[in-house]
Parts: sequence; C-alpha cells; structure tokens
Amino acid sequence: MSDTHYQNQQQQHAPTKYFSSSLFSVFLKIFSDPFKIFFQNKHFFFPILLFFTLPLAFLLFSLSFSSRPLKRHILHLESVAFLSSTGFEARHVLKESREESLSLLRLKLLFSFPSSIFSLLSFISTVHVTSLSPPHHPSFLSTATALKLAWKRVAVTSLCSYVLFLLYIQFPQLFAAAFRNHPRISLPILIIGAGFEVYLMGVLSLGLVVSALEEKFGWDAFRVGSDLMAGRRVCWWWVTCMLVAVSGWIGNRFEKLTEGENSVKSGGWTVVMGWETVGWLWLYGVLIIWSFIVTTVFYSDCKNRFKGVNHSPNGTDLTDFTV
Repeated sequence: MSDTHYQNQQQQHAPTKYFSSSLFSVFLKIFSDPFKIFFQNKHFFFPILLFFTLPLAFLLFSLSFSSRPLKRHILHLESVAFLSSTGFEARHVLKESREESLSLLRLKLLFSFPSSIFSLLSFISTVHVTSLSPPHHPSFLSTATALKLAWKRVAVTSLCSYVLFLLYIQFPQLFAAAFRNHPRISLPILIIGAGFEVYLMGVLSLGLVVSALEEKFGWDAFRVGSDLMAGRRVCWWWVTCMLVAVSGWIGNRFEKLTEGENSVKSGGWTVVMGWETVGWLWLYGVLIIWSFIVTTVFYSDCKNRFKGVNHSPNGTDLTDFTV
C-alpha cells in the first residue's frame, strides 16, 4: 500500500520536476550560448558593433536627448489646456501643442531613416553570423550575401511589426482612460496591457528572425515565430522582460546623466560626450547585439526542437538557413 502511494506521488511530481528542469535548461542555453557564439565570432561581431550598432545607439540616444524638451513642453501645454478656465484659452494652447507635436514628429522622421538603415544592417548581420555553426562558418562575403537576400523581407516585417505595435499600445490606454474614475479596474488593465505588450515584443522579435532566415515575411513570419514559441511562451516572455528592463535602465541612466546644465548647448542638439556617456553608449550597443544573438539562439533551439534535430555543442545548429 505504501509503495503504491509512493509511486503515485512520484508520478504526480514528475511533470513538475520535468517542467522546472526543462525551463532551467532553456534559460541556461539562452544565456550561456550567446557568450560562446560571441567569442567564437568576435572578429565579425566587433566590426558589426563598430560600424552598425554603435551608430544606431548614438542616433537613438541623440533622438532621446533632442526630443526631451519638446516632449516636456507638449505635456506642459496639455496640462495648461486642461486647467484653462476659458474655452478660447484652451483652444489657443492646444493649437500650440499641436504645432509642437508636429515638430516632434518631424524630428523623429529625421532620425528614423538613418536609424532604420543601421538597424537593418546590424540585425541581419548579427542573425546571420549567429545562425551558422560548424561545419558552416560565416564570412564577410556570406554576410554581404545575407544582407542582399534578406533586407527586403526584414524591412517589410519591421514595418508590419511597427504598425501592429503602434495599434496595440492604444488599446490599454483607451480602456484605462474609460475607467479612469475606477482605479481598481484601470490599474489591472494597465498591468495586463503592459505584460501582453512585452509578450507581443517577444513574438515580433522572433518573427523578425524568421524573416531573416526563412523565405517568409510580414504576418506569415509572425505566425511562424508564434508557433515556434509553443511550450516556451512563458520562458521567452521572461527573457524579453529582462532585455526590456536592462534597456530601460540604460535609457534612464543616460537621461539622468544628460539632465545637467552642462549637457545642453545651443539649439539643444549637442550632447557632451563625456567618458560616462560614451560608456553607456557602448553598453547600449552591446545590448542591441546581445538581444539579436539571444533571439536567434532561442529561434534555433525552438526550430531544432520541432524538427527533432540533435543540438550542436554551441546550441545553434540551424540546418535549413536560406541566407
């Protein structure tokens, strides 16, 4: 009787133990394999970092710094309009707010084109180098070929991801605004919305890797990426949360660093590049490449799991790459 009871307990706890060990092994692979891949291919990743990723990081930091006064002025004008005692004054302030918003939009458009180019080059190059494992070896020629073959797919998929993400983020804000007088309802809406926003970011990033390595793009790439996540959605959600948290922390540190009077010069366009600022810039560039490597490793692991392929020592055996 006792032996039967013990066996039943073992059978009940077995799925939990298997799930926890499997989850731990996935986390270990996701965070250990990128180190191996990075140092094995450092002669490729350092040029990518220097010529593509650091300029991208500099543009993103410059946009954040340059748009900060405009954003604050717009928020100030909106608050003034909300508290205005007369409709005429409110309309006048809102008109000025719209003009400032157009200036902010023009500023973002000015930075968007070069940022998109560097982002595209950095992403495809990093994904291509990461996806290859022995007996395949990356080269500058194969990387150039990958850029030539994949850039259209990745560009279309990036545009689709931007539109989808832009549409989604409106819904939690609208629902929270509708229940703003009921904080017990609006707060959970914002929390759930933020959690799903991170999940959506994970799906979109995986879809971008699919578009870079397979003959798929747009919504089809997102569908494939979502299917590959089956059984590991929670794991990838946590990994995405970590990457988003580190990115936000770096952005917050840079914002605090450039708050002082010495960091602003004529026109609000010049950032004093002190050593500390340069350090955060390099760290953000490394984070960008690191996130691309991690996403590609996760894609490769999921792909191999579905195909039943034995993993290579570095965990990135991808036998069906197309670029």
